[in-house]
Amino acid sequence: MKHTKLMTRVMKREEKAERTRRQLNNWVSKLIVFAICLIYAILLLVPFYVIFVTSLTPLVEYGSSTTFVWFPETVTFEAYGDILFEDPMILTTGMSSIVTGFFNTLWVAIFPCIIGLFVSGLAAFAYAKLDFKGKEKIFMLEVTTMMIPMATMTIPSYVFYNAIGWGQGFLPLIIPGMFGGATTIFFLRSYMASIPTETVEAAKIDGLGPLGIYLKIMIPLCIPAYIAQFIFGFVGSYNNYTGPLLYLYSNPRWYTLQLALSNMQNVFGNPNQQCAAALIAIIPLLVVYIIFQRFFIEGIAVGGGKE
Repeated sequence: MKHTKLMTRVMKREEKAERTRRQLNNWVSKLIVFAICLIYAILLLVPFYVIFVTSLTPLVEYGSSTTFVWFPETVTFEAYGDILFEDPMILTTGMSSIVTGFFNTLWVAIFPCIIGLFVSGLAAFAYAKLDFKGKEKIFMLEVTTMMIPMATMTIPSYVFYNAIGWGQGFLPLIIPGMFGGATTIFFLRSYMASIPTETVEAAKIDGLGPLGIYLKIMIPLCIPAYIAQFIFGFVGSYNNYTGPLLYLYSNPRWYTLQLALSNMQNVFGNPNQQCAAALIAIIPLLVVYIIFQRFFIEGIAVGGGKE
């Protein structure tokens, strides 16, 4: 009897010790993961901090310092004033190059993103919820086009657009994007496939056709996915440099933000001015992400629904 009680106490101590070891290992693992994530976050934020601090540093202090200025002794916003109000482009267009470039970028990005999303969503809805002959083969053919490096199409595209009279202007940057994209279709199809088929069948019973189901059922249910794809498309157009360089180089008034930033290096050569211009260009993207981050995170969770 005593031997049995002793064995029971020993087993309880061993179980308690094992639980303590598991808790300690779990705590250590979490601490290591947290440390790695913290270091990674710092490495990501350091370049933005460098840009921010340099933009606020007077040129005299920046030039006289032999080491990196972690924070200026005298904070000045003079570089921002130079970029926004001392640009020679103001004499031509009435606005700074960076402001003109921003509005041109919006013009190039907004319409293809919105209309292209609508068209891509239609195709994705057809692949996900409609039955027609050859659906899978057509979809696989479309997915195959995603494997083609887009850089290889730059010169053929330019030759084609130049042949039809679109060699210079906004049309090559706007019109093709309005027909959607294979990557967007692939993503939206996966998201729409996770929506219960019973929902679509119920809409058919209520008398809705395919277009009505898409407009009244699929779009409202897929808002997070649409927002995620809109952000991807907007950021891609916002950062596009090669396309505007090919089709807009002949007229400085057409320059998008990336071309304007590149061209402004010839006018504003000081580091604080260049960092100020870069920071101004970053702000719109940060605003877009902050506003839509909740939908963005939800939208990239493909297949979150249940069939």
